[in-house]
Amino acid sequence: MAVVITEDEHITIIHYAEGKRPIKIEPFVVTSAEDADILQDIIRFIHVEANSPHHIAKMEDANFFALVELLATKICYAFSPKTEYGINKSEIRGIVLFVLQAATEAGEWLDSYHCTDRTFVQFLRGYRDE
Repeated sequence: MAVVITEDEHITIIHYAEGKRPIKIEPFVVTSAEDADILQDIIRFIHVEANSPHHIAKMEDANFFALVELLATKICYAFSPKTEYGINKSEIRGIVLFVLQAATEAGEWLDSYHCTDRTFVQFLRGYRDE
């Protein structure tokens, strides 16, 4: 099965494998220092838990999106982001996808990730924790 990606306003739906439920992805918008802190914790978790970016870059699309879902699930168990921070799993998937795509493009884990209004991690206009 070919990966099918549909976008509707701020939600992206990815059908990545037969017999698997499609995954829903939403951008994570950083609006506070607390959001920036949990984002950094999640990024560090991804760096530790995922294979190196050059291995991830070689994955077939279906396996890549299965990895996104696996990492999002692990993050939810490790951090309880919905309960603790009000961050839903579709936003966690957005963070994971954002980090994995940027790292595989660069060929390594990055010290900082460039966010724009078109990436899956965004900063609220006027807020920037740098």
